[in-house]
Amino acid sequence: MKKEQAAGTISASPSKDSLYPCVEKGIWTPIPKAPPPGDLRLNLKSVDEEQSKRIKATNRLTFHAVGCSGCYEQYPNGPQPGPLVANAMGTQAATPTCYGGDPSAEPASFLFHLGDIVYKQGAENDAATASNDDGKDQGALYTTQFYNQYDSYEPEVFAIAGNHDCKFSKHSERSGIDHFLINFCDSSRRSFADKRGASKRQTMIQPYPYWTLETPAAYIVGLHTNDVNGGLLDDPEENEEPQYAWFVETLESIKKAEDGKALMLALHYPPYSGATNFSQRGDPNLGPTPRRNPGAGLLQPLAVILQHAFQQAGIYPDLVISAHAHLYQRITYTYTGGHQIPYLIAGSGGHWPVEKMGETCNKSLEVSPTPPFPVILPRGVLLPAGDSGIVNNFNDTQFGYVRITVDLGNAAIAGEFFTIDVTADAQPRLSDSFHLDLSSHQLR
Repeated sequence: MKKEQAAGTISASPSKDSLYPCVEKGIWTPIPKAPPPGDLRLNLKSVDEEQSKRIKATNRLTFHAVGCSGCYEQYPNGPQPGPLVANAMGTQAATPTCYGGDPSAEPASFLFHLGDIVYKQGAENDAATASNDDGKDQGALYTTQFYNQYDSYEPEVFAIAGNHDCKFSKHSERSGIDHFLINFCDSSRRSFADKRGASKRQTMIQPYPYWTLETPAAYIVGLHTNDVNGGLLDDPEENEEPQYAWFVETLESIKKAEDGKALMLALHYPPYSGATNFSQRGDPNLGPTPRRNPGAGLLQPLAVILQHAFQQAGIYPDLVISAHAHLYQRITYTYTGGHQIPYLIAGSGGHWPVEKMGETCNKSLEVSPTPPFPVILPRGVLLPAGDSGIVNNFNDTQFGYVRITVDLGNAAIAGEFFTIDVTADAQPRLSDSFHLDLSSHQLR
């Protein structure tokens, strides 16, 4: 991996994990099958030819994005938030102006799920001797938390795996990563045993957990950030970096195509955040995952890895979307020279409680700054001189989802965040919006 100074640097060693109770206990989980040959690309027309034709005819693509929609425990203050969010997206998918917002938005062509599709009951790591109850049975969880929950959402659903979807158990019925492969990386579209209700939705045929969705208006490159505190692309105990190499090659091929399509990046763990605890929660050097030998140095956080890849490929995404944190944030990364990229965190899809921006690693609360304010970087990470990451807006009180519209005719991307107040009338409302000029790459 190239490690230019311009991509950001690690400048200091982190402290011991034991000082930080918010550090996650997940460990690196290998994908239990090798990638198929080819460029790991799925064309939308192979799944929904009608939507592909419509996008091509209008030169516009509208889609939904959300993460962290699964939730095993009953919400204590009213109806379950996840189904309310799903139902709101389903209604808007058919009638794009029903909640206001961008008048140029098309009916949504699909939902791109940002991971943590299902959560199992109990401890984070499956005990080998645990009983096979519904709280850990992935088939039962997919039925209730995905298929039934999204029954009212008519368009297709694509996904990347979240850290909960990455977990492995030697008991196949309880292995998160195996069931993600079953439901989203199937060899053909069909009704599967994990769908035990009446839903008409079929399994998806994504080529692999990291993959590219190609539409007539945009590429969405989905990365697999595994089950490591802060997220990683490749095994920290191996010197080979297959996903990083694939990512750079994918970016290079998109640059070479010169087809004018927008380029978006989707991943579960956020590369940047304004949350108070992100200096610990964004650091892959914390947590129980084993490292390479001490002489290999510190692991690079996601933000640094991505910037290296962008530089190496010579192309930058137009938009980056993530989840993991159960809230909404809109961050603007500005490079020296003024080129801007919006980074969204859309993890308020249903898992409760919604996280507070001011929550510290020991669960105490600080007063959150008023936007705009700088992002919190993982320990020891420095932005290159002249670059900035600014939190422009956030919502840490309500559930909700993102809608993105790519308008190639006007060289623009519009993004919106809609909220659902589950304690009141549950009526979706526009909470935040932005407009990116693809010609100047300036936000307004």
